[in-house]
Amino acid sequence: MLRSDLRKWAVAEQMIPNAPVNAACSTMINASSDTVWHLLTSVTNWPRWYGYLKNAQLDGLFSVETRLTYGGLIKHRLRIARVTPGKMVMLYGTMAGYSGITRWDVKTMAEERTKVTFTESSNGPLIALLYGSGRLEKHLKLWLAALKAEAERGLVMFRTQK
Repeated sequence: MLRSDLRKWAVAEQMIPNAPVNAACSTMINASSDTVWHLLTSVTNWPRWYGYLKNAQLDGLFSVETRLTYGGLIKHRLRIARVTPGKMVMLYGTMAGYSGITRWDVKTMAEERTKVTFTESSNGPLIALLYGSGRLEKHLKLWLAALKAEAERGLVMFRTQK
């Protein structure tokens, strides 16, 4: 799969057509959308609240075409394709010969309540057998649970300090 195709789909806010691996998961977070957005876009802090995202780095500002990486021996190499500040991000990239597109949606439900949805599609040799949609869904749920815990922990600490 060509990187230019990934970019084209991500810029158009589309997932990989006919991707063999797909998942979408949502969670409600008892924190403001500003808090959630800050956690999502502070890439270098990801490992602090979700250890799977080791060595996370952002090569510049969180904006279109900026590169970000994370991982141990095998690095996830992503680019930001679209950003609607406070609301939505489209990422695309590769890892060990596999391609993927990720979408984050952040929606304010009330002053201190935010819905976050992660959607991802992946393609590559034997990916459905080696990884599969079920494992991807599990990973997205773990990431969302960590995001929720960190956002809500910060809110509890703030209220305690008042």
